[in-house]
Amino acid sequence: MWQFIRDYHFYRPEEKRAILVLFSLILLTIGVTIGYEHMHTPPPVDETALQSFADSIQRQDSIMTARRSRRNEYQRSNAQPQRQRGSYAKSYTAPRREKVQSAPKSKDTVVSLLLDTLPRYEKVEKYALGTVVDLNKADTTELKKIPGIGSAIARMIVNYRNQLGGFYAVGQLRDIHIDANQLLVWLSIDEADIKKIKVNKSSVDRLRRHPYLNFYQAKAIVEHRRKHGDLLSLKPLILYDEFSENDLERLSHYVSFD
Repeated sequence: MWQFIRDYHFYRPEEKRAILVLFSLILLTIGVTIGYEHMHTPPPVDETALQSFADSIQRQDSIMTARRSRRNEYQRSNAQPQRQRGSYAKSYTAPRREKVQSAPKSKDTVVSLLLDTLPRYEKVEKYALGTVVDLNKADTTELKKIPGIGSAIARMIVNYRNQLGGFYAVGQLRDIHIDANQLLVWLSIDEADIKKIKVNKSSVDRLRRHPYLNFYQAKAIVEHRRKHGDLLSLKPLILYDEFSENDLERLSHYVSFD
């Protein structure tokens, strides 16, 4: 060791710094090890405190046992005798409750109370026979005046008309499960009020929102425009498997080629 200290002065500055760094790391490692062992040394067990804790647990358990015993004894002493099946040795008569007599209600009062509990229905005056309503212009209030059409059906007709853009035939009401035959004498249609789709400018999302077009049909239209240019009619679409003659016929009322 002393030989190393004497020779230390003959080392170069770089070697001296390396030696100092090495000794520093050794001392740091020793210090960290001693501190870790000191921190993780379990504290001595206080047997007196443990015994006190165990005694307190035992006392609480004894108290709870005594309380349960007193409660069970009280319930047994205050239990009411029950009638045994097939025997009348023990009988118990429940105390009679006095009936509260209410004031007698007249017949008119009872009827008015019942009417108050019933839902209120709006009385709509219906059109006389011979009245004709434009299906593409009538609102729900006007449609409800037609015999056979109530509030729910009127809303269904208006909602479907908004999705289509208008009706071109009364028979289209069958699409929403409405019997169109009974309404033929009450309804008329003006196809000039139909809102049409610009088939050469609409996107796939816009086309597919129409009830008579699905995603694949809308995509076929856009692909045809991309490959062959704008459509001048719907006849070229018959070459696609996505379209039938019936599809093109009913779609022809809702497209424009502007």
